Amino acid sequence: MEKINDLLGNTFAQHSKDRKIDSKALINEALQDSEVQSFIKQNQVPKEVVLSSLNNIFQFHQQKEAAKNGSNPIPGYLPKLILHGSTIDLAYAPTKEKSKALIKQKANRHLELIDVPKRYRHVKSTDIIPNDDRREAITAVNNFLMNIQKKDYSQGLYLQGDFGVGKTFLLAWLARALAEMGKKVIFLHTPSFFANLSTHIKEQNLDEEVARISKADILILDDIGAESLSQWSRDDVLGVILQYRMDNLLPTFFSSNLSFDDLEKHFEATRNNIEPIKAKRLMQRIKFLGKEIDVGGKNLRLNN
Repeated sequence: MEKINDLLGNTFAQHSKDRKIDSKALINEALQDSEVQSFIKQNQVPKEVVLSSLNNIFQFHQQKEAAKNGSNPIPGYLPKLILHGSTIDLAYAPTKEKSKALIKQKANRHLELIDVPKRYRHVKSTDIIPNDDRREAITAVNNFLMNIQKKDYSQGLYLQGDFGVGKTFLLAWLARALAEMGKKVIFLHTPSFFANLSTHIKEQNLDEEVARISKADILILDDIGAESLSQWSRDDVLGVILQYRMDNLLPTFFSSNLSFDDLEKHFEATRNNIEPIKAKRLMQRIKFLGKEIDVGGKNLRLNN
């Protein structure tokens, strides 16, 4: 607040000098401001405190009026009165438009897309068209968003369904909402991530990337089950990520065309071996992290 006051300068003195208006009239006008009167009454501010704070009261009134007339000295912010010790002081709150812009900036900073189309970055709840086939999934996303504001951990979701029924779109809405809350969200396309592991190996940063993904506040693994896995990538990459998130109770979400049973069969067969025990162990982690929900309906991509 001190920096803002330095920027504004002594508005009271400047206004009086430039316009040659009686300072008593200016003070009286500011004191009659309905917000000033309400603030004094609600906080039971003593007369001596009001008198010692006249300059701040004047600045508040003048800045508020300037904002109404389209010449806000602090664009995007409006002045408000606060009681600071034995002084009525000024603070600045963002306007509705500025608040929306700040929320958008926060979401952009906190939401990382890895091999996911950029169009999924800005999905909002109003973009979701409810229908009976997706009602359970929509309700589950809503419930998670409410629960995560009250506690640190809530079980994630495993959205299972056919191609194009809107699973990724629902998770994009979830990702955006969580990023607006300040959660660090990593939203990655699982097949592309595993296809690009060789790049991280060449750059010698695979361990750092696995650790970074493992530790994200929220992790969304889109289209799991469509990737091609080696024994190593299944056990030492995907398995390590899921184990860390299970051990540390970090919310994790999945979308897949496969049911739990079909996904387990997918994990059994790597390029070189059939290993049902390791597949079952991996599935235990996924079942712990995500509640399976069927998402039905028509292929929405065919309607676009």
